[in-house]
Amino acid sequence: MNRLPGLLAALILLVGCAGATVQPISPVLPSTTTTVVSVGSSTTIMTSTTTTVASGPPVAWVAPSGVPVAVTGIDGDVIEVLTPCGNPALLTEGSPIFEVDVVIDPGHGGPVDTGAVGRSGLAEKDINLQVSLAVEDLLADRGIEAMLTRTADYPIPIRTRSEYSDLVGARALVSIHHNAPAALASDIPGVEIFVQDGTSESARLGGLIYDDTMATLGQFDVDWHRAPDAGVMTVLNGDGIDAYGMVRLPAAPSALVELGYIANPAEAELYADPAYVPAVADSLARAIATFLTTQETGSPLVEGRNFNPSRGVGRDQCIEPPFEEPLHPDVVEATVSDDGSTYNFIVTMSSPYDTPERYADAWRVVGDDGVVYGLLELAHHHAGEQPFTRALTDVVIPATVSTVTIQGRDLVYGWGGESVELSLR
Repeated sequence: MNRLPGLLAALILLVGCAGATVQPISPVLPSTTTTVVSVGSSTTIMTSTTTTVASGPPVAWVAPSGVPVAVTGIDGDVIEVLTPCGNPALLTEGSPIFEVDVVIDPGHGGPVDTGAVGRSGLAEKDINLQVSLAVEDLLADRGIEAMLTRTADYPIPIRTRSEYSDLVGARALVSIHHNAPAALASDIPGVEIFVQDGTSESARLGGLIYDDTMATLGQFDVDWHRAPDAGVMTVLNGDGIDAYGMVRLPAAPSALVELGYIANPAEAELYADPAYVPAVADSLARAIATFLTTQETGSPLVEGRNFNPSRGVGRDQCIEPPFEEPLHPDVVEATVSDDGSTYNFIVTMSSPYDTPERYADAWRVVGDDGVVYGLLELAHHHAGEQPFTRALTDVVIPATVSTVTIQGRDLVYGWGGESVELSLR
């Protein structure tokens, strides 16, 4: 395979991509143990067993750091992409994505656009991402290809999120949020779904999500908050068009989902409960699958609102995430012991970053049911201590859980990196 000279083979280049087109190729995809990817006239062969042929060129690309980007064109060995900040760029390394059924958008992200913050300190950007990652996994289990607009805690403008959806040809876009300020006390959840004005498929998507999430959240015993007019609705601005960019801009049927009120202390406490993310993610994945595979409808629209939202983070405020450097630390080794009623864990992590501004600051124990049973947070950085080992004792895990996964967290970009699975039985 021909390579760009010097550092160009390892770096992303922010350059113009005007006039680029995606070539009509048929890449060769892996089956079980083979990865053979053809781009333009070049082919990379990683192993040499059976293969299958894809139906077209990649629509998205995962950079070596794990950041997903949309493909705008292919020029030989070079993949032309749109970065999270909306800049044209070239990649020569990474992994292709050949099909995207749905784009999942974790609302907000980065140091400026945190979204709402609960009394406990939980930021909306973080819980949005947790739910989105879980939805992506559950959709994959159903054979539905999903792409996240962001996979860690970095900013991405609304226009870029929409452009990603359009470029990959998504059949639906779902933007996940948790609302603020708090509303009125209620006996039922305050889920709100904002959909595209005059678009029946967007209304159908919103109705299905509303019904499933309301049923799931209603099983929790919480002092809810809810607006008097909550439901599936359009929101128009002073110009009479969809007020929210994540609803107005995408070509695909889209829905902006406010799952509740993080400004309500009772609901913020629920969002920190290990049972919340698996439950609400399952309802979202189920509703999205129903939308994509049936013609079922859900709750109808209620009377819409008029509102002029404030401007979000623009491209002038955006900071590109790393593309070649890893975003997350790796869990390199983990052991577990059982003292009869609880479990004790010893975990070794490694991170390329070890400064007060950026370091591996936590690891957690996640059961095969998606529940977080243990969390160890580091109080400070550990300069010169790579890799490092820490222990967490007396972790209570129910007998119904047979395996757990140890995951690491980066101070800046959140959870991710290599993980270790441990058997408890």
